[in-house]
Amino acid sequence: MIGFVLLVDVAAIAGSAWSFLHLPVSPGDAVPFAILIASAVLYTELSRPVERVRERFAGTPHISLDSVWTFAAVLLVHPGLAALVIAVSFFYRWFRGQPNPLFRRTFSMSATVLAGFAASAFLTRYAVPFDVLPRDVRSFGVVVAAGGVFLLVNTVLMTVAVYYGTPHDRLRDAMAKPFEYALEAATIALGVVVAWALRDWPVVLLLIVGITLVLHRGVLLRQLKRQARSDAKTGLLNAKAWRDAATDELDRARRAGRHTSLLMLDVDRFKKINDRHGHLVGDRYLAAIAETLRTEVRGTDLVGRFGGEEFVVLLPGTPAVHAHAIAERIRSSIANRGGLPEHVTVSIGLADRPGVTDLDDLIAVADRALYEAKATGRNRTSGYQVTG
Repeated sequence: MIGFVLLVDVAAIAGSAWSFLHLPVSPGDAVPFAILIASAVLYTELSRPVERVRERFAGTPHISLDSVWTFAAVLLVHPGLAALVIAVSFFYRWFRGQPNPLFRRTFSMSATVLAGFAASAFLTRYAVPFDVLPRDVRSFGVVVAAGGVFLLVNTVLMTVAVYYGTPHDRLRDAMAKPFEYALEAATIALGVVVAWALRDWPVVLLLIVGITLVLHRGVLLRQLKRQARSDAKTGLLNAKAWRDAATDELDRARRAGRHTSLLMLDVDRFKKINDRHGHLVGDRYLAAIAETLRTEVRGTDLVGRFGGEEFVVLLPGTPAVHAHAIAERIRSSIANRGGLPEHVTVSIGLADRPGVTDLDDLIAVADRALYEAKATGRNRTSGYQVTG
């Protein structure tokens, strides 16, 4: 997995360097390059109020709308300059506070750069440069197909990283929801309009920024519908919402005959943390643990705050051996997390039961495993597999 990530990163850097060395940069690229950089930065600033709300939610895929600017760059400017637009778009949003580990942000950027190279190569093979492309049906089809190449390559690279980064039994579980792909396709389509506007009628760009902001807020509304299901302190699913979603998932697992594992986490000696630092600081610990959980599990996993300092994670399609590895990674990440007054640890109980239909049974097994982890020294994972 590390090799794959590094390969993608190196390929993006090498491809950018090769394009600057072997492909001439046109003087006409300077203005659209500068405008796209400025648009990406401006849009990041204008959308920050929306982003701050979106980032509170767990279990909700964080969908970026950066393709509006990045795909326009792929169509309009030198491939190396397009890679720079992509890099600025990704890293400026990260710099302005999007909570995402730097290595993941770098990989996402590199995957998008490679997707841009693939789309650019497709355009070079089947059409003339975009600025002199005839505005006819065939040209429209080629540009749309290039957008499809951009989406496909990016999706494949990201899916491979998700599938192998956190073990999945099914490829489908590592993929995004259809709504996410539809939204990404819509932003790519807007990227075509941005490129067209920059070449033929630049003032239209003002309308596109407004349209994109409205689209962004539409995504926010979708997330706000989940607010009633979220825990206020952590942004995770509350106990009732988690139970409802977990019951439905177990029913699907029973019909498919798939393994489903459950992790139950409890913060070790949390009362002492509250006593020493106060409940407001205690809430910071809960939020930090929730953020770690969101980072370490898949988008298809169900993460909830079960009550007090207890958390639950349902891992669909995950047998005990993989669930234990995930639990240990979570436990280690929490134990090594900085930025808090003192280090904190968690104990984890694991239950795995193929085809189980009774959620309470699974919770009881995980609770018993959690009690064992507490009784044998804390800061460890204990697990059972139920066969009856």
